[in-house]
Amino acid sequence: MSVMTLPLRAITALVLLSAAAVASAQDCATYDEATCGNQLYTADAARLQQWCEQGTGVACSGLLREWASEARQADTRPPNDDPELQEPAVCKEADPAYDEKACEAAAKAALSKAMGMALIGVLDQREIVLPAARLKTLQALCVAHPDGDFCREVAEEQWKARDFPQAMAALQLSCRRGDERACELHAPLQALGAAPLPQPATAVPCGEYRSEGGLLDALAFGDGGLVGMGMGAQAHARLEDGAIRLRHDKGGDFVFQSLPGDRLVGMDEWTRMRVFQRVGGPAQCAGAVVFNVVPLPGDCPQAGTADGAAACCKAGRLQGCNALGHRQALSGDWVQAAGSYLAVCRAGVREGCENLASAQENSAAVDARAQLQQLCEADRSGRHVACDVLATRNWTLLELGRAFQDAAGGTTAPEAPARTRNHKQ
Repeated sequence: MSVMTLPLRAITALVLLSAAAVASAQDCATYDEATCGNQLYTADAARLQQWCEQGTGVACSGLLREWASEARQADTRPPNDDPELQEPAVCKEADPAYDEKACEAAAKAALSKAMGMALIGVLDQREIVLPAARLKTLQALCVAHPDGDFCREVAEEQWKARDFPQAMAALQLSCRRGDERACELHAPLQALGAAPLPQPATAVPCGEYRSEGGLLDALAFGDGGLVGMGMGAQAHARLEDGAIRLRHDKGGDFVFQSLPGDRLVGMDEWTRMRVFQRVGGPAQCAGAVVFNVVPLPGDCPQAGTADGAAACCKAGRLQGCNALGHRQALSGDWVQAAGSYLAVCRAGVREGCENLASAQENSAAVDARAQLQQLCEADRSGRHVACDVLATRNWTLLELGRAFQDAAGGTTAPEAPARTRNHKQ
């Protein structure tokens, strides 16, 4: 059993059960909020499906979430590409490097990092698709009990599974029940006629694209694949496996595919089912730049301890430098953290460059922008990943955000000693 596995549902259930008494199962053969409301948080899938079939919309949504959770737990892929969140060799009993104490330390470090990443929503970028049989059941429940939110949620699951006709049917039901968000998504898709069939893209687009509503409503594709996204935000577009990808500040990608008539449609959790129509802009753009990105290696089994991370970094092992930077950042020493992240960034690892920029976001004593500029210019090709982060980070907004943070700190604790730019308490 991996020490990295956390029974989150079990923990949640224990907390809820200890916090309040719930009705017995016999009392809730038929759901009513007064008697059975608390059980929504602890009921198993069978009970949720029973209540859903009786017409309880919140139980239908609960069933979908329960099945999605089960599918995620059954997924055997690594949680993401970060070596610090994958099971190290010291935790594998069959590996010659197995060491129980070192494994415990690595598990604690991974848990600490995972909790921090979960808080900002970047822990897991994997797309989980529900089994076909469960999607069929959910679709039938949507048809029988077309609660607005539930049917839109079913539509999203069908879209992930690339069953676009079923997604459109569930979206239409949701709209008819008065879900405004579903109507907003359905109208531009319905305007395409038959069920939309997103196609693999063959090139990065050129020109301006607009959508009605959503997190993004404008994309301006220009030379080199640079994309303006409004409010000073920019990203570099890349073509990968037939999808147009734009990396965002949550550590993942906005993902789009092509639709007929100079349209794009969102495929990721932030833009899913939103249609972007080309409205103008340049007819031709210089080709998108392909940046040279090196994966963060898992070259430091001892990264879970402070001494181990420092020793690895001193030996030039990038995972150690990245882990050391995290520890320095958590202690408030952003200048030292920036130095550790710079070593990772210099090697061409994107996480190092992004972490370096975050150090400037937290301390004016760090000039990450100048350091990224130096790395980019020294590379000469313009393809070092530092060039990408340099061009796409909103430096003005970054500085403004830190200024607000400093001002808030000054007003909330006037009796405290003034903080210098070299030391944040």
